[in-house]
Amino acid sequence: MQTIRKNLYMSQKSSKLEADEQRLVEYLNSVDGKTSFPRRTCCNSSRSLYCKECCRLLVPDDVLPDPISLRREVKDTGGNNEITHDTTADNIPRPLKLPFNLHIVLDDRRCSATGLHAVALLNSGEENHKSADDLGSVTLIDVANGDDIPNYDYNSIDPIEQSETAFLLFPSPGESLPIDSVAHQMETLVVLDCKWTKSSLCRKNANLMKLRKVHLSNTYNTHYWRWHNAGDGCVSTIEAIYYAAMEVSEQKYKQLLSLEDQCTFTLQDHLADQSNLMHLLWLFGHQRAATFQAANRDGKPAPGSAEAKELARALRKQSGEYAWRSERNKEIGKILKEECRRMKELGLKKKH
Repeated sequence: MQTIRKNLYMSQKSSKLEADEQRLVEYLNSVDGKTSFPRRTCCNSSRSLYCKECCRLLVPDDVLPDPISLRREVKDTGGNNEITHDTTADNIPRPLKLPFNLHIVLDDRRCSATGLHAVALLNSGEENHKSADDLGSVTLIDVANGDDIPNYDYNSIDPIEQSETAFLLFPSPGESLPIDSVAHQMETLVVLDCKWTKSSLCRKNANLMKLRKVHLSNTYNTHYWRWHNAGDGCVSTIEAIYYAAMEVSEQKYKQLLSLEDQCTFTLQDHLADQSNLMHLLWLFGHQRAATFQAANRDGKPAPGSAEAKELARALRKQSGEYAWRSERNKEIGKILKEECRRMKELGLKKKH
């Protein structure tokens, strides 16, 4: 009987994951790339969609999904949830809310960092780096810019004692735990925005080393357009945040159900909140659509497709590695160009 119940549970879980993934694919495909937003000047540069320096959204408010707009509205009113909207019986709007406080530790170039999408979408005004303290807040920690990584061991005087409520999303065989196994105690999720090859930061920073590591409980296919050779199951930072939020919210809802009469959070609320989480990928979807459209225009295979991956592998295998070195030099050039621009901006700020 126990085996039958376990098989039934696994079957239901698999069906839910497939349904969630199908909805996500439909959501991403609904962004066709034909909707273009005018470029705007921010931080002394021409930007599209959002500014990678200050994380300010550069699109009109009326094009944002309602859950994003509602969240930003709440934050602009100082956390006051009493916003006037059409709250008809079966269609009460709910702002997007994460099931944990999110800390994004930036350890990558800003032009490659998708974790900035969460900062731009979920924060507003002048608080784009650090948002409110209530559960579901988003904080950006830019190591290269001199930001300090917090000490998450709030109530302990022991420098090696692990935090009980903060966790680091960093898959490590034999060390990290499935995220759904600790969801009930999670208040803060720390996410490294780094390259596919990962970062040594968590092995060098004392405050990160104290955090218990977690990994996504399920394996997902990435919808990211950039090629990598890290193997299956590797997703971009913003995708990892989305999947982590889905898994944690599911477990926290199950915990609420166990409270029976004390639980005022309905199944309808839970499903609405999980559906809202998809909008974490709104900027991701628009960038993805634009990338696919550009590839189609140039007669290239769709980024991320099997054909595109094969071309990328062939490029690296060309005799003398000339093509690979050329691509590497382009990447180095981009890094140097971005560093020069940032140094110039810092010089302008000092003058003022």
